[in-house]
Amino acid sequence: MPLHTTLSELAALVQDTLEERFWDKAFWVKAELTDVKLYPQKQWCFCRLVEKQGTQVATQMEAVFWANGFQHIRRFEQLTGTRFDSGLEISCLVTVKYHPRYGLKLEVLEIDQSFALGKLELERQQTLERLLKTYPAQIRQEDGAYRTFNNTLALPAVLQRVALVTAPGSDGQRDFVQELAHNPYGYHIDVTGYLCTVQGEQAAALIRQQLLEIYQRASDYDCVVLVRGGGSQTDFKPFDDYELARTIALFPIPVFTGIGHDRNTSIADLMARQLKTPTKVAATIIDHNFRFESAMMELRDRLMQAAGRSTQRYGTQLAQWQQRLQWLVPQRVALRRQTLERYRSQVGMQAGAQVRHRLLTVQQQQALLQRGAQARLEQAGQQLQQLHRLVAQLSPQAVLNRGFAMLMQQEKVITSGRELKKEVVMQTITRDATVTSTIQEIIPYEPTDI
Repeated sequence: MPLHTTLSELAALVQDTLEERFWDKAFWVKAELTDVKLYPQKQWCFCRLVEKQGTQVATQMEAVFWANGFQHIRRFEQLTGTRFDSGLEISCLVTVKYHPRYGLKLEVLEIDQSFALGKLELERQQTLERLLKTYPAQIRQEDGAYRTFNNTLALPAVLQRVALVTAPGSDGQRDFVQELAHNPYGYHIDVTGYLCTVQGEQAAALIRQQLLEIYQRASDYDCVVLVRGGGSQTDFKPFDDYELARTIALFPIPVFTGIGHDRNTSIADLMARQLKTPTKVAATIIDHNFRFESAMMELRDRLMQAAGRSTQRYGTQLAQWQQRLQWLVPQRVALRRQTLERYRSQVGMQAGAQVRHRLLTVQQQQALLQRGAQARLEQAGQQLQQLHRLVAQLSPQAVLNRGFAMLMQQEKVITSGRELKKEVVMQTITRDATVTSTIQEIIPYEPTDI
C-alpha cells in the first residue's frame, strides 16, 4: 500500500520551499491590471497581474495589496490623477507568497509612480503628434501653445445662445448655470443642455455624439461649453481621446472647456478655449458680453459728445447766418424787384413787336391761302366737266345710239357667246326697241385676220 501525504503536508512543503527560495527577495515586475477589487474600509485590494503577447494572455498571477501596499494605491491616484482600475499597466515591487488555503499570490509592496506617469504622458504625446501630422493646416503648435481651427475662430460680439455639454445633475452643470443666472449685469443667456455621461470608457463617444447633434443646429448657437467637475486622471482620460480632440479642433462653433482643476489639462482643452472650471467659463462669457456693452456705451457717449459739439458749432454758425440774412435779405429783395421791373418793361415792348410781326405774317398767309384755294377750285371744276363728258360718251344709251345692241338673258347682260343658253328667251336691246327671241343654235365665232 503506497505511503500517502496529506494535502496540508504537501502545501506546507510547497510553502517552506517557496519561502526558502524567495525569502527576503522582492522583484520589480511590469504587468497589466485586471479583475481589480478594492476594499477601502479594510484597505485591501485583490487583482490579477497579466502579461500579454499581442492580444493573448501569456502569463497571469494573482496579486494582493495589504494595508501597507494599499497606501501606495492611494498615493498612485493622487500623484498620477489616475483611478486604480483594470486596464492600467503598472510597474510594481512584489514578493512571492504562498498560503496553504489561498494559494500562490504576489504581495505588492510598492508602485512605481513615474512609470505610470510616463506611460500616460507618452500616450498623450502620441495623440498630439498624430493630430499635428494629420491636420497640419487646422492644428499647429506655436510658442508652446496649440492653435486650432476652433480656438482661433472669432467670437460673436455677444454670446447669448449657449449649447452646454455636461453630465445631468452634475456639479459642473449647476455651477455653470448658477454663475450665468446670478451675473451682476442682469444679462439673460439661453442655455440648451446636451446631457451625457462625461467619464468612463464610453464618455468620449457620447460627448462626440452630442457635438454632432449641436453641429446639425449650428446656426442656433453662439458657442459650445463642455464642463465637468474635478476628478482623477482616469476621469479625464476621455478628454484625451483622439476622435474627440479632432472633433473639437475642427468644430465650426467656438468651444469653451471647463473640465478640470488647474492641475488638469487634457488634449480637448488644448484644442478649444480652456478655462479650467465651469465657473470660469461662465464668468468669461459674462465678461465678454460686458466688454461689448461697455464698448457700445462708450460709443454712445462719444456720439453724444460729438453731437453736442456739432450742435454747438452749427448753432453758432446758424446765428451768424441769421444775422447776415437779416441784413442781406432786404437788399436782395430790392435788387430783385428792380430787375423784375426792368424785365417786365422789356417783355412788354418785345411782346408788342412780336404780336405785330405775327399778325402781319398771318395776314400774308391768309391771302396766299385764299388765292391757292381759288386756283384749286377752278382746276377741279375743269376736271369735273371733262369727266362728265367722258361718262356721257361711255353711257349705255350713247353706245346704243351709235348702232350697237345689248343682249340680255335671264336679266343678265351677255358679254360672251359662252354665256348664251339654248331654248332660253333672250332680249336684244337697240337704240329704240327691245327684241325678244329664243336661241335655236349657237355657232362659235372665230375671227380672221384681214
